[in-house]
Amino acid sequence: MLGVSASTFANEPGDKYGLAAFPMNQGSLYKVVYQSETAGTLKLNIYDESRNRIFTHTLEGRGFIQPLNFQGLEAGLYTVEIVNGKSRETVTINHAPKIEPSNFVHIAKLLNEEGKFLVSVAKGSGAENEESISLQIFQNDKLIYNERNKLDSDFAKVYAVQPNGKVTIAVVDKSGKVTTASF
Repeated sequence: MLGVSASTFANEPGDKYGLAAFPMNQGSLYKVVYQSETAGTLKLNIYDESRNRIFTHTLEGRGFIQPLNFQGLEAGLYTVEIVNGKSRETVTINHAPKIEPSNFVHIAKLLNEEGKFLVSVAKGSGAENEESISLQIFQNDKLIYNERNKLDSDFAKVYAVQPNGKVTIAVVDKSGKVTTASF
């Protein structure tokens, strides 16, 4: 979940000066707003949880609205600091990026169809143009079938196995994520 909290936003209730950060409608974008009574050199710093400064930017004026893109940063708490002369204000951003899986795998045994299994792969919104998968079928823990597929669209196929003990189907995507089901 995205979260933002300000350690200082206004000097007094109803005051229009201070610092705030807001998540934007996409999971890695934030809007930082700062307004001061006096103009001057404003320094914007961003620190990670270990207090390592990962970004700095200097501006002139009384305030700004600054979009910040946290794409590629690990999930965690980040501190945005504004230094205005001797004044220092901070706001904390709890960055929890939304992770889109490259694909969605579903493995099911067909009802009233002895030894038949459906394997489907729906490409997710984060998937590249071509996805590759490896499919393996085990019977009683022994590999009985193996295939590789390059997918440029969604995939669905019914596999038939002689009913003779436990069947396990494993699908591995190109990132190494394994989805298995046993019947």
